[in-house]
Amino acid sequence: MRLLSTAASEAAEGPVTEASCKYNPFSPSYVLDPYPTLAELRTKEPVFFSPEINSWVVTRFDTIKKVLRDADRFSARIASDPLTPLCPAARSVIQESDFDVPPMLVNNDPPSHARYRSFFSEPLQRARFDSLEPFIRQTVDGFLDRLATADRPADLVAALTWDVPALVLFKLLGIPQEDVGKVKEWASSRVVLTWGRPSEAEQFELSKGALEYFHYAVELVQRKAAAPGDDYLSDLVRQRDGDDGKMTLHEIAGIAFNLLFAGHETTSSGAINTFAALLRDRPLWERVRLGEQPMGPVVEEGLRFDPPVQGWRRQAKVDVELDGITLPAGSRLLLMFAAANRDPAQFDRPDDFIPGRRNVMQHTTFGTGSHFCLGAPLARLEIQVMLEQVAKRFPTLAIVPDQTLEYVPNTSFRALKKLLVQW
Repeated sequence: MRLLSTAASEAAEGPVTEASCKYNPFSPSYVLDPYPTLAELRTKEPVFFSPEINSWVVTRFDTIKKVLRDADRFSARIASDPLTPLCPAARSVIQESDFDVPPMLVNNDPPSHARYRSFFSEPLQRARFDSLEPFIRQTVDGFLDRLATADRPADLVAALTWDVPALVLFKLLGIPQEDVGKVKEWASSRVVLTWGRPSEAEQFELSKGALEYFHYAVELVQRKAAAPGDDYLSDLVRQRDGDDGKMTLHEIAGIAFNLLFAGHETTSSGAINTFAALLRDRPLWERVRLGEQPMGPVVEEGLRFDPPVQGWRRQAKVDVELDGITLPAGSRLLLMFAAANRDPAQFDRPDDFIPGRRNVMQHTTFGTGSHFCLGAPLARLEIQVMLEQVAKRFPTLAIVPDQTLEYVPNTSFRALKKLLVQW
């Protein structure tokens, strides 16, 4: 997270068009349902400059895929920079500390990206993910046991989808369960700090939280180095074998810092977004409940239909032309996965939830190319287990009607705060 590299966004300029005025990712109506606005923009102005975020917004499927695959002309270095440049007080928190997370995976470019990806992906074989399935099912069942005796209606986020991905990730990383609460809180704060519009006072407090988060990751890796266990971070320590030429402990701490966020926050959101879509379609829910609808296609369609990662960033290295619009070198891009996943040029009836559509695997939710998400198999497995176990144990589950849904306002993540259900 390059917290100090955001000044360039303050000077960004571009033409103000109808789309520029139409697009406001922080407006309540957009946060509640961005898809009608994105559909209109994709049709009328598929690439436009947004003064609201000092970035060019890209909405078409084919264009987004091309940008993601073109590391020669587009850099990933700004992927996790704060959208809102840090105020002096927040900046001083970072500058006067030992905070230092080097760019390695999501915000790194060739040639070093390939070395990092090879090293960090090596222990993440399918067998490692599959070995977690019994723990995932046991954990889900434990939460559902408590849900069965809870007051009704119940919040499915608090009752299930908020904690399960964190507990699974912490099992993978070898983190004590008692740390779940504070790490989840740090992760939620990072969404606001990096992709939201915090006030200066909020930035100051969130920056202090980011520093605490970083220190936790550093201390965690130091403990693994002293006493390796059966977990991913220990695997990295063993793979390093004391050789800084392979990877330093500082770099492993950096990946731990990023995984403590990326490895569970998006899965939590992907799960609850899929539940919300599925439970609104009662005939489909009935087929799922009776075992007539395979769950794998439901998971994949949920990831396409209402993706937890709505948009991701790139920066143009040179002057480029996208959909007939020239963007100068240095331009910051927000690639709208949410718009690409509902592009009718790619997906038939894109606004309908259709499990089993033939090309669903082409969705952009996990990225594409050299930056494709390393944790995609685990995210799919977790969401599928949650759906299967809930359908089995709560066959009459339904969304409480007329509730007001709330999402965290930001440009890149669609995180539902609460979903009231009854049975």
